Amino acid sequence: MKLFDRYIARQVFVSALYAVAVIIIILVLGNVFKEILKELAKRPDLSLGFVIKFILLVVPISLSLAIPFSFLTAILLVFGRLSADNELIAMRMAGLSMWRICVPVGALAILFTAVCLFINVTVTPWAKTEMEGMKANLFNLMRKEPMMLFPDQQVMSDLPGHLVFAKKEDGKLKGLQIIKMENQRPETFIFAREATVSVDFDSAQAEMLMDMKDVNIMAKGNEGTFMVSNQPVYMREAPFGVSIEKFRMARQAAADKPSHMGIGRLIRRSYDSTLEPKVRAACRTELSTRFAFSISCITFGLIAVPMGITAQRRESSAGFILSMIIAVTYYSLLQVASMMKEKEDMYPHLLVWIPNLIFLALGFRLFWKLSRK
Repeated sequence: MKLFDRYIARQVFVSALYAVAVIIIILVLGNVFKEILKELAKRPDLSLGFVIKFILLVVPISLSLAIPFSFLTAILLVFGRLSADNELIAMRMAGLSMWRICVPVGALAILFTAVCLFINVTVTPWAKTEMEGMKANLFNLMRKEPMMLFPDQQVMSDLPGHLVFAKKEDGKLKGLQIIKMENQRPETFIFAREATVSVDFDSAQAEMLMDMKDVNIMAKGNEGTFMVSNQPVYMREAPFGVSIEKFRMARQAAADKPSHMGIGRLIRRSYDSTLEPKVRAACRTELSTRFAFSISCITFGLIAVPMGITAQRRESSAGFILSMIIAVTYYSLLQVASMMKEKEDMYPHLLVWIPNLIFLALGFRLFWKLSRK
């Protein structure tokens, strides 16, 4: 029996590893490289070490999604092939029940669940926090050379509440255009022929300073919409400052996101009566989601075996399409529950378990019917 168990386990495990590799390399890293190339086009001074570190941080975050889906795909493919080749019939004729045949799959489901739980609870929050910390590189860029922060002839949105567009030439910003936003609505338009940029880190409120020439300013008035109440102003020279403290505030806000918290802090905040109800609800939902999503390996394993056998297809495309349908349905239900994460009265931390309960019930029913044949 050990030989039989190793045969089934090896088939599923190897197929799952191949699926993980395909998902990470093609589907995930492909998009990551595209985004990195965009950033390098805007800021060619980014170091190779920065790019490599960013990629290494993306991989563990992607694994939490890739492992359950890959395990599902592997089972559908393996058991579909075993069924199409009549190997399952031979196993049943040898006196093995479906429950006994699937023992190796159950062991792998527990293994992958443990791996996913470790990634979701420990690695992913750490990786997300590190990625947010990499945004501090903007401070390093500003300290080294403020002009490096601005892409050439592309819209920059890194300054909180501002959109900036300019051409970089002779160490200055030419044709500078700035839109100051308030509640995602334009409040002020600034057009300048050129501007020099400097950063003041020594003052109590560190800020980026732009000394602008030939400046046209259109600011929203006290009443009415921008188009109705704007007041145009022209100045030959004008300074413009943007607080850099907002960068620190943005990083602190990112650190307080439930998805970035470690398990200990998340548990403490979930039951902290001094916090707002929506904050506690969001923390409880994130905590439940990490565990519920890890259990999806067991859920997918239970439902994939009968569906893979019933499909009876050797073609990998059929198993892949079936796994896509199951995964998309599961993740869509989970996403709907997560959308209510701040509504404490709707118990969102319990709603995230509904996809598992639905698929577990369906999987048990299908498996029971299959085992009685």
